[in-house]
Amino acid sequence: MPSATIDSHGIDAVADVGAFLEKLLEHAESVKPTTAVEPPLDKSDFGYFQDQLNRILGPQPSPKAGESADARKSQRFAIIETAVRDIFSNLIATVNIDSPSAVKIWNLLDILSILSDAEQCDPALLFWLVEELLDSQTIAGCRKVFDFLESRRERIVAKHFKQKQLVILRTCNELLRRLSRPLEPAFCGRVFIFMFQSFPLGDKSSVNLRGEYHVENVTDFDREPLPAEGTPDKMDVDTEDKTAKAGDGKKQPDQPLDPDALYLTFWSLQETFNQPKKLFEGPDFAAFKSGLEATMATFRSIKPEQSSRSKEKLDKQVEENSGSLNRKKAEGELEDELAGSFNPKYLTSRDLFKLEISDLAFRRNILVQALIIMDFLLALSPKAKEKLSNLKNINKSVAYSEQVLSDEDARWAADMKRGISDYLKQGSEGPYFFRMVETVLSRDKNWVRWKIEGCPSIELPPVSPETFNEVRQATAKLAGTRRLRATPMGSLSLDFLEDEDETSAMDRLKSKERYELPELSSYKRGIAEDDLEIDMPTSNQSKLAAIEAKASKTWRALRIARGFKLAAFDKIESEDNIDVIFEETPATDEVDMSDVAAGDAIFPEDFRPVVLVDAASRTSRLASDLMAKYPGTFTKVPSHVTRKPEEGESNGKGYYFVDSQKFNVMRDGDQFLAYNEDGDWCSGISRRTVESISENGKVPLLVLDHDVSGMPVVGVAELTGKQGAQQVKDNGFSARFIFVRPPVSDILEGQLRDSGLGEAEARKAAESANKLVEQASTGELFDTIVDPDLGSFESVIFGPVLNGTGPKAEGQAEDVTMDDAGAKAN
Repeated sequence: MPSATIDSHGIDAVADVGAFLEKLLEHAESVKPTTAVEPPLDKSDFGYFQDQLNRILGPQPSPKAGESADARKSQRFAIIETAVRDIFSNLIATVNIDSPSAVKIWNLLDILSILSDAEQCDPALLFWLVEELLDSQTIAGCRKVFDFLESRRERIVAKHFKQKQLVILRTCNELLRRLSRPLEPAFCGRVFIFMFQSFPLGDKSSVNLRGEYHVENVTDFDREPLPAEGTPDKMDVDTEDKTAKAGDGKKQPDQPLDPDALYLTFWSLQETFNQPKKLFEGPDFAAFKSGLEATMATFRSIKPEQSSRSKEKLDKQVEENSGSLNRKKAEGELEDELAGSFNPKYLTSRDLFKLEISDLAFRRNILVQALIIMDFLLALSPKAKEKLSNLKNINKSVAYSEQVLSDEDARWAADMKRGISDYLKQGSEGPYFFRMVETVLSRDKNWVRWKIEGCPSIELPPVSPETFNEVRQATAKLAGTRRLRATPMGSLSLDFLEDEDETSAMDRLKSKERYELPELSSYKRGIAEDDLEIDMPTSNQSKLAAIEAKASKTWRALRIARGFKLAAFDKIESEDNIDVIFEETPATDEVDMSDVAAGDAIFPEDFRPVVLVDAASRTSRLASDLMAKYPGTFTKVPSHVTRKPEEGESNGKGYYFVDSQKFNVMRDGDQFLAYNEDGDWCSGISRRTVESISENGKVPLLVLDHDVSGMPVVGVAELTGKQGAQQVKDNGFSARFIFVRPPVSDILEGQLRDSGLGEAEARKAAESANKLVEQASTGELFDTIVDPDLGSFESVIFGPVLNGTGPKAEGQAEDVTMDDAGAKAN
């Protein structure tokens, strides 16, 4: 039933404005014939309507005697708001949000947006009405209202945002209070994204500065132990052992549990996920550790083929159990809610548990939560606390300054995080899924760090007047009119066509010098003459002319040499001396690779980058020897690091030194093939650097050393070993993966003892090396395994393509020994 409305409220201007808005709505129906939310109405659709408003309400407020402009403006806003509310109240009382007539509501809101931008009404009026509209609708209706807000977001927040931000925040928060996050996760996400996109990145209005947790999100499950078969007494000892809580120390970490025995342990983890502060208590932390270990052991025991069979059964069970929802919904809304509300986290029935843990999506859901907890724990490690020691204003509510994780627990958290990461990478889509999760978590860590620092301003400082003037002058010079050259650059004069007869002029025009590149050697003498004039000039003018002429000849010589002497460019030490490109390289029909002189470029048949994991040392000797023997063929890829250069180091020679901000930008932009942040500084291998080396005609060497000694190196965050190579492969980068085996156990133990390790540590390191060789020989990651010998390494690099076509068996890396190398060389 329509609500009662008052036409004028005793004010003629209200009735006139109401009639004017009704005409605009009628015109909008002719401009926008569709009944959908899109497209939005624009100011151009209504012409210049401000004259009509001025005739009704008088001209725009201006200061007058006895009357302030603000008072007249407020009166004008009140009249328009009253008229708009009358029309709006009538619409929401008579129009169903699902009917075609609902387009009138969207048109009215578009008109309000236009009036707001033109400063004809209060900027917040639009959201006041949206707030009332959301209160009057069901969840399904709120979705349609939010469709409107999302489609108009950019236009709504473009102007007068300060007057709108509080009501926008209140509207979104009120809607989130109505929504159930387990049942409407997608809708909640849309609301959060709308807020994030609307408010500036540095705005603190939605920042959880006090570090509060969503403790109301409790997971209900059957907490009673399952009775043993044939025993009615639920206090039976066997049942207690079977359903013992995590942390009792009676279970081996790698031994999978039966689903019935895992049920209580598994769902108890949700209490920690919901409230991580419980980990500050020793017994709770011990229970969490053993519970997560038991969960991982059970997940690893599930075969991939079980997931596909269990998924169908799980979906069927969900349909059968969907009728038990206690919430009553509007007709037609229940089906819509269930379609987008499936979340396996909340299906805690014992009957579904075995099917749930067989579902890959469910396991990923749980393990992503576990990764978040691991990051939370590692943020409490002594190394992480040391990084925060230099901060002055720390938000103690988020930093947990008094909580420090022990070294043993920090190692456990790091190992568990590594194990979860390796598990998530499994399967055809595993690496891609893990990269998405890793990107989100890395950005979340930056967000947490920003809150710990007290949310400092992230806006760029204003440009100084001096900098502005310099840039303006430089821009004016670039954009200014320049004097045209008499002869275009690079062209030859045609004046001889006027001075000579037709025959000789045409002959000179057809001369090869006019259309063929000159010989490279022709510039050698000219550059030498210019050098002589520069060293012993006849005058200052002749010296300046010689400098300009030499620069021109040098540039032209390099342009010509790049086509066939690109490898010689690396030997140029100074831009003033390019004599190396004029040197002749002796041609030979056959080259013995064992007698190749340094500097000659001998290229392998397979030109892909080489990923070298050397388990023999912390700095690969093989890579250094290979580059020394073939400097024109191979180049080691420099890493990007966030540390300061040490004495003797320079940018681009082994490392690119960048700050943490640039490193984070490169990491978030997916520019790294592999990176490591576990240290005092970060290190990464840039995809662009590798591609640049290949484009310049060289084979990139990605050296990822794997030190098996286990000797600690303070501050090291280098990309090392198998993990770095796995990252490169997970990124889908085409390369050759080669593993260099360490020496045999007896020799390796002796070398480690000589380096300062004790006998027990040396033996343990040798066992670790043997285990690493076994892992490398599976062929899952490495294409080839070679001995730490240059001849063996050369035979692999310069031999035929080994990736998939060599003599290796399927699923096994080719093992090249020193004897094999000698046979191949012969």
